Amino acid sequence: SEPPTTTMVATGAGWMHGIVKAVPSGDSVLIMGNTGQAGPPPEKTITLASLIAPRMGRRDGSTRDEPFAFASREALRARLIGKRVTFKVDYSVASIAREFGRVFVGDENVALAHVADGWAKVKDSSSQNDDDADALEALRLAEQSASANEMGIWSKDPTALARASRAAPASFDARAFFAAHKGVPVPAVVEACLNGTCLKVALATDSVDSRHAVATVHMAGVQCPAMGRREKKESSDESSPATPEPFAREAKHNTEIRLLHRDVLVIFEGEDKYKNLFCTIRVATSSTIQADQTGTAPVEDVAEVLARAGLAKVVDWSAALMTSGAQRLRAAEKAAKAQRLRLWHDYVAPTPSIDAASGAKEFDAVVVEAVSGDVLMVAEKKTGVERRVHLASVRAPRVGNERRGVKAEPWAVEAKEFLRKRCVGKPCRVKMEYARKSNPGGDGEKAQDARLMEFGTVLLANDGDPSGAASDAGELLLIRGLALCVKHRGEEERSSRYDDLCAAERRAVASKKGLQNPNKEAPTHHANDIAGNAGKAKQFLPFLQRAGRCHGIVEYVVAGHRFKLAIPKEGAVVSFALAGVRCPQPPRPGDTNAEAEDKNRANDAAAALAFARRHAMQRDVEIEVDAVDKAGTFLGNLFLVDGSSGNKVELGEWLLREGLGSLHPSFRAESKANGSKLTSLMEAARRARVGMWRDWSPEAEAAKAAAETAARNERAVSSNESDAREVSELTTLLVTEIVSGSRFFAQRASDAEKADWMHARLNDQNAAAFVPDAAFRPKRGSTVAALFTGDDKWYRAVVVEQAKGVDTEGVALVHFGDFGNRERLPATRLRPVDPSLGFHALPALAHVCALRGVKAPAPGADYAADAAGRLADLAGGRLTPSRVDRAFAAPAKPWDDDAAPEWLVTLGVDPLEDEKGSSGTTSKADGLDGDDEVDTADATAESPVSVVSVNETLVAEGLCRADRQKLVSSSAFAKRLFAAQERARADRAGMWEYGDVDSDDDDTSVAKPGAWGRRR
Repeated sequence: SEPPTTTMVATGAGWMHGIVKAVPSGDSVLIMGNTGQAGPPPEKTITLASLIAPRMGRRDGSTRDEPFAFASREALRARLIGKRVTFKVDYSVASIAREFGRVFVGDENVALAHVADGWAKVKDSSSQNDDDADALEALRLAEQSASANEMGIWSKDPTALARASRAAPASFDARAFFAAHKGVPVPAVVEACLNGTCLKVALATDSVDSRHAVATVHMAGVQCPAMGRREKKESSDESSPATPEPFAREAKHNTEIRLLHRDVLVIFEGEDKYKNLFCTIRVATSSTIQADQTGTAPVEDVAEVLARAGLAKVVDWSAALMTSGAQRLRAAEKAAKAQRLRLWHDYVAPTPSIDAASGAKEFDAVVVEAVSGDVLMVAEKKTGVERRVHLASVRAPRVGNERRGVKAEPWAVEAKEFLRKRCVGKPCRVKMEYARKSNPGGDGEKAQDARLMEFGTVLLANDGDPSGAASDAGELLLIRGLALCVKHRGEEERSSRYDDLCAAERRAVASKKGLQNPNKEAPTHHANDIAGNAGKAKQFLPFLQRAGRCHGIVEYVVAGHRFKLAIPKEGAVVSFALAGVRCPQPPRPGDTNAEAEDKNRANDAAAALAFARRHAMQRDVEIEVDAVDKAGTFLGNLFLVDGSSGNKVELGEWLLREGLGSLHPSFRAESKANGSKLTSLMEAARRARVGMWRDWSPEAEAAKAAAETAARNERAVSSNESDAREVSELTTLLVTEIVSGSRFFAQRASDAEKADWMHARLNDQNAAAFVPDAAFRPKRGSTVAALFTGDDKWYRAVVVEQAKGVDTEGVALVHFGDFGNRERLPATRLRPVDPSLGFHALPALAHVCALRGVKAPAPGADYAADAAGRLADLAGGRLTPSRVDRAFAAPAKPWDDDAAPEWLVTLGVDPLEDEKGSSGTTSKADGLDGDDEVDTADATAESPVSVVSVNETLVAEGLCRADRQKLVSSSAFAKRLFAAQERARADRAGMWEYGDVDSDDDDTSVAKPGAWGRRR
């Protein structure tokens, strides 16, 4: 008995008709219509406007029913389930994804009747925006009447109140219960349909041991298509989305319209080896969707209905469990097969292989890559998922694999190149035809490992055809003699355009093109593959640098910022990476990051890779090469055409704008012509919270920096050799305070945004509510907000010397930890730091630094002031490229004059300079990953190899000396300092004006510590 065909359409003034499919709670209903076509009809969940019923508990048991929630639901279910209703959506609330409206059964207002029976309350009109004052007044009068008569939820009867909450048994053994009631109809209510034949039922027995108990049962004798299972991914605990089998949704819908929230009889038949319960489910036809609601109809077996509709198959082993009714099921299945209904629509002919291999038979896509002369990678426009499509009934020459020693077949390169030029980046229409296994004749493990290949027809837009007819990619290959048409056997599946493909091949034979001309040899191709060959790459670097912008073709996208390029003019294949820009990389096995962080990294890496593939894979590009790293990867800019706008863009800038990449930590804006633009693009993406910056915040950045600093200090303190560690980290420093000729405070340039954010918050809060307090006496070592006299701005500070008791102004000496300077301030310019600002988690931004290998005159000595002044001239108050050569634990009291430095620094170091001496010319450079290095052996005079550091400058001018005790004499850095010192000595510069000034401490003849600290 099929339900009537009812369409969910408006009948005027926004009113619609439908049938109540389910009643989830006492104030909401699920209404369905019928499109008149195959498949489930549209559905709407309507919450009765102006009403609120007791809330039902969750299925998982995490929350319990409110009093009278179940009774309210049951009353509304009895009133509406399976009935035709008229309804109207009055308003919707997007934040909770709900639609509120009115529902009528005939002329009866369901909300009014429900309130009158005492099963719901009326909401306050101030939160509903209800324009129908008369209807709302009627609801309130009905509510007052129900309350006065103590009906429903207004009841004060102790017995009713005791039963107000549904009490499910604490422990219920479904197997034992049904085994004890085998063959006996057990009343129940179907609470959920997991698929067409799997149900969750709530028992409606009279026994308190089983009433309201929930059990999962399967229909005996039949099996419907599965809705799919969520399978765990190997790389994480996340599950992949379930994919329903064909007709699974329709089967589930047909079961729901007959059973969901209906009273049924459950007859236990048996269980399978997995202890699943199989039962016969029967329901009176009068409780299903019927136009005539009068009379008592005969009992209906839902399994038989499903089998007769072609939505379920009879399962022999399950049917054998049934005590009766198996024959009816087989007869129903036979009738469905005869009519070729649904599951049996093509049971005579074999099921097309593509139905099992692909969820989409035909779809719109964009060609991403030409894998070979007959294989394309396409990305579905709707989902963005990439699919590998073999051209149906077409075979092109194999491209081979040079690394495996397999040479390309003749015309293979031409076929692939034609597809690349004609297809890549173009929209297309893909029609899947059939599927094959790559190793159909294998057995055992080979058969299991066989890859399923999907074959389809790829139709491309033909711009040159006035009619607008699409061009078949396979046909285009065949016409040019770059592929052959496959000769199929018997009933073997083939392309739907097979006749056109054969005609195209005949045209190529007649024209003697390509493969169809045995007298013409295929062109030969030679490419010098220097990808990954550092030696050859260094030799090739000058040619690319002199060429400026040169044409290239992206052969492969390794990551969002790394590529393999072919340069046709030079006949070379190279590795290429964007200079200064890097994209997220997926987590590697063994990473100790949190699972959520690994997932985000993997998602960001996949997004960047997909973006680069979508816009750069196999495209014609232009590159500008700046340098080459130690692995043989060229670094520079890559320019390509944006397909949507037609403009030429730089890929690094595009990635930063989309939030798919970031600047390398050692990147310096002044090192690249577009450096400032790259920096501004990344900052704009951060502020917009796009891509990988979706969760970025200054607070999180500050906390992360604090954690890294703490970990770095802990590692430094716990070192076996000493409290220091070699780091050799290239960075940009801002020198904020000069202590002496070799000692200073400096901030990282990357901390500038944190400092601005922190100081802005500090000033905003203090400016809004600052009342000078002359009695404020902070203790020594406490952190305060101090009003600096230089600019009358608030900054963080640490009290170094607290005010003396006799000091009426409360003058204290404070140290500005974010800059390194000190100042004496009265109590009226100090105040506590609000803990809510969260600054306690952010360490001081100014680091105590000392120039590596340099000894400055002691304070008060000759040339001490000159050295400090010269250091201020060279680096004070400006961004300076530097190298942190050694890191120590941060001193507890950085303001002390004898506090040990946290960093030993080479100021003004060239990022292309290394410790390898004059012959070594490679080092870590801006924009490189990990240990990448840049070759400067061929640097021209316009691009000097090195820049004299501040350390060397001070020594060369005779203002400082090279510290012999702290330098390894064999290192290139020490040799440069000693050479600079000898020049200053010879020129009588600075402190060398009156001759040698070396002390006995610098004499190498002084006894040095021996083993165990003894002097020898």
